[in-house]
Amino acid sequence: MTDTRDSRLSSWRSPDPLSPAEECAWAREVAAHAHAGQRDKAGEPYFSHCQRVADAVVGEKAKTVAFLHDVVEKSPGWTLERLKDVGFSPEVIIAVQALTRQPGETKDALTLRAVPNPLSVVVKRADLQDNLAQVKRLGRSDAEYRRRLNLLDQALQENIALHDPRDAGLARSRSALSPGDKNDARVTKVVATAALAVVSAILLGAAALAVWTELFDGR
Repeated sequence: MTDTRDSRLSSWRSPDPLSPAEECAWAREVAAHAHAGQRDKAGEPYFSHCQRVADAVVGEKAKTVAFLHDVVEKSPGWTLERLKDVGFSPEVIIAVQALTRQPGETKDALTLRAVPNPLSVVVKRADLQDNLAQVKRLGRSDAEYRRRLNLLDQALQENIALHDPRDAGLARSRSALSPGDKNDARVTKVVATAALAVVSAILLGAAALAVWTELFDGR
């Protein structure tokens, strides 16, 4: 029997190019239809989880990824190429890829794979926090989600320190600084953070280009 939901979605096409606001609205619509009929661990509509994760992150790109973070993994017929075909940007697609569990991949490995990407890491944290809150409401143990949140946060700190070792030691040395030195340290931290953002953008652009090229070559 034909999946009428999938048949309807296959005919959808969005404007090209999309503004960040349009892309976010489009992601919400795609996720609502892709997860139609699916239920979460509490028996509630699965899309409600996607909405809560989107509400928990800041910025239209992050919210776009939040709406789409489970579409490829949980909705039959949806692939990264299909997301490209309906108009989503390379940076969104590469972030969704980082949040999509691969065959044989452990949940810990998936959690760690989200860390290097500035979009996927914030969405993964919001995803884990929402799942943790949900199991607590159900009266179940939240130990597993707490453990993975700690794993994510530790890996994130290590990732920051890898790009700028000064940041890892900054907190330890702040208590010994004079007021003037503390101001200098704040400036150093701001500059280091800005530099890290530039490096992340370059890496993200390179990764997106690789995925984009792979998708086009595969056609």
